[in-house]
Order: sequence, then C-alpha cells, then structure tokens
Amino acid sequence: MTTKLFERLVTKFSIKVNDLAKYLEISKATIYNYRNLDDFSDIPNDKQMKIFYLFGKESAEELQLVLDESDSDLLAQYINRISSIFKDSVQDKKDSIASLESLTNAVNELTQENVSLKRQLLALSKFDSVDEFTRTIILDKVANIITGSNSASIHEFLNYLDIYSAYSDKNKAAK
Repeated sequence: MTTKLFERLVTKFSIKVNDLAKYLEISKATIYNYRNLDDFSDIPNDKQMKIFYLFGKESAEELQLVLDESDSDLLAQYINRISSIFKDSVQDKKDSIASLESLTNAVNELTQENVSLKRQLLALSKFDSVDEFTRTIILDKVANIITGSNSASIHEFLNYLDIYSAYSDKNKAAK
C-alpha cells in the first residue's frame, strides 16, 4: 500500500521542505502538493527516480519497506545517506554557479577583446590605400617608437604626428 507514501517518508525522516525542493528542483509548493498525493505514482517519473535514489531503492514497494523499518542503525544510515545526497546536490549547484560565473567572465573578456580588435581593424582600414610594403614599414616604425615608451612619450609622439599632418596638409594645398 503506497497511500501518502511520500508524506510518510518526509515525516519519518524529518526531511526539510527546502532541502527536498532544491534536490528535486521544484518549488516548495510542489513539495506540499506531492505530500498530499494519495498515490506515489502520481508524482512525475523523473522526480520518483530521484526519490528512489535518495533512499537507495528502485520501487515504491521498497520505499514502503523503509517506512516499516524500525532498526535505529538502519534508519540512521538512511538519514546519513539523505544528508550526504543533499549536501552533494548543493555543492554541485555551487560548482555549477561558479562555473557559470567563470564562463560569464570569459565571455565578457572576449567581448571586450572583440571590441578592441574591431577598433584596431577600423584603424588599420585607413591604410587600405597604402601599398603593403609602405604600410608594413610605417607600422613597424610606429611600433618601435612606442614600444617601452611611457604615456608622456607616446603623447609627445602623437603631437609630432599632428604637427606633421598639419604640415602635410598645407603642402598638399599649396601644390
């Protein structure tokens, strides 16, 4: 007889509704609904399997035998098993959250890198009209100038480039 089997198991082993809801991945309200069910088979199969696993059993009939058990050592083993499974379940969720946070951080870093690369590509596209040889020499020269420079030196270099740009524009206009 499996009448209110779930309710009787929860009561006999003093299983906390919060722990059970987390383990079964359902709401506390659903736990209360399950507790009110007359027939254990009315619980969805995937949740039944998790309940069977919780007690190390494979059928509702075996769970019924757990309820009839009175050996205190055996009951303590069930309680230890339940506690261990709940603890492992919570740890798995914490690990999943940490993994998710790690993946989120990696996605954010890659997004920033992508934005930076797009900006660099846009800047380099301005060299499209310059032949490959000249472009390579100019970029190598700029890289040599700014490598190891502090921000003040780089700022000074950019000022020289602005001066050269103005000078070049005037020469182009004069021609």
